[in-house]
Amino acid sequence: MVSLQHWSILCRLVGSSVKINQNFIRHARVIPIPDPMPYTTAIWRKRYPYRHRGQFEVHHDETYTKDMELKTLAERKKEYNPNPLNVKSVNIGVPHIPINEKLRKEEHKKRIAHYTAQRERADLKKQHYDGTLQLPLDEVRQDFVNSSIARLTVHTIAEHYNIYQDLFKHGYFIPQIMLNIVYPYQNDEVTPVFSGNRLYAKDASKKPFVEFTSPNETDLFTLVFTNLDGHLQQDDSEVLHWFVGNIPGSQIDKGETLCSYLPPFPPNGTGWHRCVFVLYKQNEKINFTEKYQQLPGESVSLEKRTFRTSEFFDKMHNYLRPIGLSFFQCHWDSSVKDVFHHVLKMKEPHYEFDFEARHLPPQEFSVEYKPFNWYLDQYRDRKDVNEEVIKHYLEVTCPFNGYPKISKYLVAVPNEKWFPDWYKYERVRYHKRQGKWAMMPF
Repeated sequence: MVSLQHWSILCRLVGSSVKINQNFIRHARVIPIPDPMPYTTAIWRKRYPYRHRGQFEVHHDETYTKDMELKTLAERKKEYNPNPLNVKSVNIGVPHIPINEKLRKEEHKKRIAHYTAQRERADLKKQHYDGTLQLPLDEVRQDFVNSSIARLTVHTIAEHYNIYQDLFKHGYFIPQIMLNIVYPYQNDEVTPVFSGNRLYAKDASKKPFVEFTSPNETDLFTLVFTNLDGHLQQDDSEVLHWFVGNIPGSQIDKGETLCSYLPPFPPNGTGWHRCVFVLYKQNEKINFTEKYQQLPGESVSLEKRTFRTSEFFDKMHNYLRPIGLSFFQCHWDSSVKDVFHHVLKMKEPHYEFDFEARHLPPQEFSVEYKPFNWYLDQYRDRKDVNEEVIKHYLEVTCPFNGYPKISKYLVAVPNEKWFPDWYKYERVRYHKRQGKWAMMPF
């Protein structure tokens, strides 16, 4: 097969009257289909890194066409949804008060001057070198909470966890009030809630303490606590765990508890659930029974506690706006069983993920750069592999003497020279308890 470069040289020698048949030219290109031997190609690239990458690409005797290209992400989206509904997210929160640029620059200069003065202090340097310097972490955290960076950080994390889309669909807001939420643990210890930290169900079994700073004492707020992933029957619904309305200032105890606190109950096998606190600022005192609907109160019925934040805000957007956000991720533990049996009066459900069968390519007659026993074990029945391991375990174990004594450094013992390489690799996996030998109890 003659390459295109050789054809061009031949044409110069013979003359311009020679016509080249493009169908018989061997074209070198990066094919869009997967490499049939990626492992071998990767080894050659690693072995000869100084060579050009194109030398290891696969050559095909075919004419290049537009249909052979891979589809872009935009083309795939258009094929999946020809007429998408392009709706931009809308800021539904309280309008942000613009910061005075002059005051911001003055405060920035004060911070720089304070940092410079602290670095020049000899006593702080000595404490730093001696390891006795203690930082006021409470003051540092309060300074961070009061800054605009904290609000943008919470907003970015909430977008990452898809909180806004599952709550308000096409709406979002930037938190203007930072929530300080802690769960009582034991004695004087508490479990804090930040922005997406992971807690177990027992950590959130009691009603939390919620604190926030109200700009005015006459302002009214509403606090709603829901589980975005906890509904057992409807995927697009939430479970209402706590609802307190008409909160004067920051005094939550004086608000109207329209739905009592219900601990989160993520069922076994459902993973981490997103439990979200949303603080709304009211324009006036609201009668939620008239404006919205009858809330469950002290009832623990899951049907009555079915809640949709998007529908709630659609009806109440003229009376309140979101202004604060905090959430955590909750996972199953043994305390969920008590919630289902003693609080909800129902059996505890269990969920299991149905995994698909592992895809195996057709067997090849010759496999390079891979021990043949590892390759063949992939196509063996898993029961046969487990039977082999169990038989070996019974051979080396005595019911009277227990497990055999194992040397501390088994891998360091040299093997016989006549052992094949695949057997040496298998012995190393056996000593390290890797692969099929991971189920060995000793």
